[in-house]
Amino acid sequence: MARTGDPCMGRPRERRLTGRQVLAVMLVFLGVVFAVNAAMIYAALSTYSGGVAAEPYRMGLHYNDRILAEERQRLRDWREALTIAPDGRITLAISGADAEPIGNLSVDVAIGRPSTNREDVKLRLVAEAGRYRGQIAPLPPGAWIVALEARSAGADGEPIFRARKRLWVAP
Repeated sequence: MARTGDPCMGRPRERRLTGRQVLAVMLVFLGVVFAVNAAMIYAALSTYSGGVAAEPYRMGLHYNDRILAEERQRLRDWREALTIAPDGRITLAISGADAEPIGNLSVDVAIGRPSTNREDVKLRLVAEAGRYRGQIAPLPPGAWIVALEARSAGADGEPIFRARKRLWVAP
């Protein structure tokens, strides 16, 4: 008759956790944490352009002026129609509330990625027959932001019309 608890009777041996196993698990865990942190730091530093805002303090002081300019623009009720052809041709039409084209403006366009300034393109559009036109290199696929600023021709200072559009270029 067999006795219970006899090690020779097929009962599995107890597995014991040793100090070396604990050390190995801790080292693997910390290695994974450091590798993930290193990858995140590299991704953050390689995509950060370094610029948050040009002169943020001064811009903050003039924030109320910006709000008033947006209110004046809303009251003008101007509308824009922007197209960027696959070959990079830019066509912009700005019309008033009466649907008549607004001419005699100096229009600046800035096109760039939402996440970086590495591919930013800035240009001044040329007025042609009630429209404004320009040419850039074809845009690679992905998300783009187009910022428009229009001033009275020959005038410096604050724009009288601003618009920001998000653009998706399909692959």
